[in-house]
Amino acid sequence: MTFPHSTKPVIMGSVMGPMMMWMLHGAMTGNGVTGWALVAFLGAHVALIAVVMSGVVFAARLSPRAKTFIDRLHRPSLHHVAIMLVSALAISGAVHLVAHGFSIQGVV
Repeated sequence: MTFPHSTKPVIMGSVMGPMMMWMLHGAMTGNGVTGWALVAFLGAHVALIAVVMSGVVFAARLSPRAKTFIDRLHRPSLHHVAIMLVSALAISGAVHLVAHGFSIQGVV
């Protein structure tokens, strides 16, 4: 599945924001949810690093075709990081407002 160039950081930020809010909420309330949130957060990053590293090793050692593909991959810029962080803030802010009872009908 191929996404437009600027969609990937928005999707990543949209997933990252609620996950970070879940961890922060657990830490502030002392629910014990923080342990599972931390496991999910670290597990996702460990799995991502494992997939990336295995792809790099495969490309570097076994497949010249995969090596050329990996050489052409986009490396994230500061602009993409900013888009990811802004979308994380926007989505987590919206989730936070909805979770605490904010309704658009009360505003309009």
